[in-house]
Amino acid sequence: MRKMVFLTVVLMMIVPTAHAAGPVGDVIKIGMVNDQTGANKGSGRGMKVGVEAYFKSVNAKGGVNGRRVELVSLDDQMLTDKTIDCLLKLADEQKVFAVVGSVGTSNCVASLPVVREYKLPYINPRTGATELRTPVVREVFHIRASYQQEVDRIVDQLVKQGAKRFAVFYQNDGLGTDILASTENAVKRHGLSLVSKGSFERNTVAVTAGLASIMAGKPDAIVVGAVYKPGAEFIKLVRKEGVTAYLASGSFAGGMNLVKAVGPGASEGVIMSQVVPELDDLSLPITRECKEAIEKNPDDVGFNTVSMEGCMAAKSMIMALEKAGNPPTQAAFIQAYESMKGADMGGIRLTFSQDNHQGQDNVYLQVVKGDKLISLK
Repeated sequence: MRKMVFLTVVLMMIVPTAHAAGPVGDVIKIGMVNDQTGANKGSGRGMKVGVEAYFKSVNAKGGVNGRRVELVSLDDQMLTDKTIDCLLKLADEQKVFAVVGSVGTSNCVASLPVVREYKLPYINPRTGATELRTPVVREVFHIRASYQQEVDRIVDQLVKQGAKRFAVFYQNDGLGTDILASTENAVKRHGLSLVSKGSFERNTVAVTAGLASIMAGKPDAIVVGAVYKPGAEFIKLVRKEGVTAYLASGSFAGGMNLVKAVGPGASEGVIMSQVVPELDDLSLPITRECKEAIEKNPDDVGFNTVSMEGCMAAKSMIMALEKAGNPPTQAAFIQAYESMKGADMGGIRLTFSQDNHQGQDNVYLQVVKGDKLISLK
């Protein structure tokens, strides 16, 4: 808490001279600040792969009104003070037009003072946090469902499967406390309450005490509110201890990033919510388009739920840029988003307004079988 207060004071000293990006030339610079080498690098790198691949496909076809779209990416290693430093560099030195694909609830929330002061469009931060949605921040637009919507689907499914005694394992930060509150809300709709909860410190894998706290309540379902590395350590420990409770997590765990980190067999049966369509459902034009773009740019990340989310975010930006004038301005770019009403991005429709900056609410459930994520119908 002291650190956040300090950052706010520093920002008040730094950003009074903030100004919007200058006129757009032949290149539209889009910034990205997220974790490329730290504890949540799977999510950060996945977002970069998806965004960059889509921008390359657009540039290969002539760009946006003849302008090339360039991604400028900086690594914050999941550290909030570094997030702010990187964001200021992108705004002051690179003069980026907008920012896309930030990762980490605490990192994204810490970015808001800079975003507001620079009037910097901030597209699809990879978080479903309430704090970035309510109240609406003029510059922030979401192409994904909220954490509450994800957890609602998870809890509904687990109740359907017979679960009655819910617990939450969560990291002690903005992500974890949002998942905790969302789960409390979700089980309350079913006339239930949490039987126990356990936490761990952010950027660690110290999960043993959290499991002990959770097991005191004898749960039959545990919602894991953590990024993939500590989440995987928790699931491995649960399996080792012979716990038979249902296990579930959300898109924040990174899909196959979590499955791979848990290892063969141990992730079997884990339920996960996603905010992108099924990757093998190529009947959707957006899925085909993103798969083709990403696979044209080979990377060990590949085509997964995170790179798919990055690709979708990038496509929404191109759709807005095409309507933001020639040359585009940041104000017109924001207005272009807010004017989307059922805009088709290839089988997924986006609708925004001045009072709602979340473009779509789709949540998809999957379950791990044979070390793969398959649709849970």
